[in-house]
Amino acid sequence: MVVDQEQRHKQGGSRAAKKRAKKRQQQQLKNETEPLPDAVGGTTKDDVELPKTKKKKVDFPKIDDRNGNEVPVKKSKLKRGKQNTEGEPKPVTSVSMDAQISEEDDSFHGDDEAVIDQILSQLNPIEILFPERLIENINDDDGDEAANPLILVQHIETKKRARALFNSILAPSGIDAEEFYTNYWEKKPLVISMSKNLAETSQNDNEEFLLHAGVGEGENETSQYQSRFNGFLSKAVIRDLISNHPMRYGKDLNVTNFCKTGHGEKRRITLDQLPQIPDDENEDDVEYVVAESADVWQNFDNGCSVRLLCPHKHSDEIHSLLSNMEYEFGCMVGANAYLTPGGGENQGFAPHYDDIEAFILQLEGFKHWRVYPPMSKTETLPRESSRDFTEKDMKDISPVIDIELGPGDLLYMPRGWIHQANTCRRNHHSLHLTMSAMQNWAWVDFLDILIPEALESAATKSVSLRSGLPRNFLSYMGTMYEQLDSKPENMPEALKHLASKIGEEDNNDKERIEDDNEEARKRIMVKLQDSFKAEAKKKIMRVCKEALELITIGCDQMAKRFLSDRLPPAFTAQELSVTSENRAENGGKIWPNTMVRLAKPGIAHLVVEGDKAVLYHSADNSRVYHETPLSPLEFEIDDAPALEALVTTVEPHWICVSDLLHGDIEDKMDIAQSLYDEGILAIFQNEAPDTSVQTG
Repeated sequence: MVVDQEQRHKQGGSRAAKKRAKKRQQQQLKNETEPLPDAVGGTTKDDVELPKTKKKKVDFPKIDDRNGNEVPVKKSKLKRGKQNTEGEPKPVTSVSMDAQISEEDDSFHGDDEAVIDQILSQLNPIEILFPERLIENINDDDGDEAANPLILVQHIETKKRARALFNSILAPSGIDAEEFYTNYWEKKPLVISMSKNLAETSQNDNEEFLLHAGVGEGENETSQYQSRFNGFLSKAVIRDLISNHPMRYGKDLNVTNFCKTGHGEKRRITLDQLPQIPDDENEDDVEYVVAESADVWQNFDNGCSVRLLCPHKHSDEIHSLLSNMEYEFGCMVGANAYLTPGGGENQGFAPHYDDIEAFILQLEGFKHWRVYPPMSKTETLPRESSRDFTEKDMKDISPVIDIELGPGDLLYMPRGWIHQANTCRRNHHSLHLTMSAMQNWAWVDFLDILIPEALESAATKSVSLRSGLPRNFLSYMGTMYEQLDSKPENMPEALKHLASKIGEEDNNDKERIEDDNEEARKRIMVKLQDSFKAEAKKKIMRVCKEALELITIGCDQMAKRFLSDRLPPAFTAQELSVTSENRAENGGKIWPNTMVRLAKPGIAHLVVEGDKAVLYHSADNSRVYHETPLSPLEFEIDDAPALEALVTTVEPHWICVSDLLHGDIEDKMDIAQSLYDEGILAIFQNEAPDTSVQTG
């Protein structure tokens, strides 16, 4: 179990949920009266030197008419959609009511999806995640927000945004996400770079890993490529974080160096100050040392690297990147940031491999990377990261990738691929973001959950599994009895007795254990062992049969683990406007004719535990891994059909509260209100509220 049900379950629609909703309202009022900071961590624009950006010119796409002639897209104001179905909705069905383009208001002509796809293909990752920023820039020029087709991008579905984001990251290579999954995912590295692979392999091998960025020769094209990851993190922002925020050694950052020690051999050293560990070794009471800014930067100037362990804790941009990639990969996605000084071959970490799918986004400066294939089959897609390898370990291994990454470049490495990196230019530091995925998310991890569950379940049903093991089976089973050429006189007395009984029962084998016929003794030994193995196989197959019946339950367990591990959802401004964080609709009140849906796909999962329906969700998660435990909502079992309809209705569809399957309308409203107050339900009032039914 991911959580302690007794301590953490909450009653749906309880006073606790309403208290949380009131707290959100108070926080909203507070936010409306307090000025927002202009930079990461509450600093102002004057505190941090932010990178200068140019306003981007977007070539609005053109659409072909029915005759194949190119028709320019007409610009108009985006209007809120109306219900596109006639009559009353049918029970437990959802209707599509997402924002649409009004035909009567000088609307976009042509295929809206084609318009959106063409716009997305021109945007960099930050612009896909925060299109409103680009809209503001363009509107500053022409002052006409209504004439901006980029508004369409604000309303795209979560999974479409996630796929567009990943395609944007891969875009300079000329491949899309599907081709990446087919040819590279968990198979081999990929480099997207303007540099050359210097690895001493054949030309074909080089081409196998390196996809040159398709960048034009013009200065503007090169600049646009190198700035495509701008906005996620910078050295200036890191300096501000360390100077003005309590960054703790081992918790928020590490200071490391891979350098020669007193023995003349290179090793990784960590300059973190050790935490104060209490006598009872309670992790909650560990006191981590806050890093002094002067100490960190002095070590940095001396060649040490600074690793931020949770950059998304301080950066909305990185949080949004990772949260969206969780929708693309379907698993937890994390990140570390690595800042290494220039001035020579400075290296923070020893050669090693990781237990993650790693995406290296080069943000600033240049870094020299060498990548090596797994050393053996057992180290291919490993479940754990490796130890630090020494120079001696790497002596006879040649890299398949030997390249200098610059701003805008990308390196992908599957689990198990050894790598090391160092700065190579005297006047250029290096800053890269490592995005990680698939940690402990393999079939073996699923079976690690499923098989124990199956064993426990089968044991409660099967008397055979609970029956005792054969008497004295350790007298003939085990490694030391696998050698069948053992001399008869060395056999244990119990084995002689059991073997002789088998001989008596076999009409074709009248030899006794005391006889000197060695071949007969071997046959008897094999019979004993085969008999045990056959019986064990029956028991194992019984457990496997049970496991097949519990696959769905195993998936529920994986879902709870994912919800516990993942980041809180990064809502867009449009999504927030229809959740309890904003309460723009009805003041947050649910009515019988209110349209509802899950605020984001996949942020909640319904399971049945005993005689209760329990809803797990990630809305309350912290950006720090496992800092906040899951806090599920508990309902009566007869609420399950209504809950199922709510959590499976996702964009672009809505469902009317009155259409939920339940006994009475008050219960339907209470269930929906509980999920809305918890922050996991979006609401939309398409018509005047039906106030004929009132609830507490």
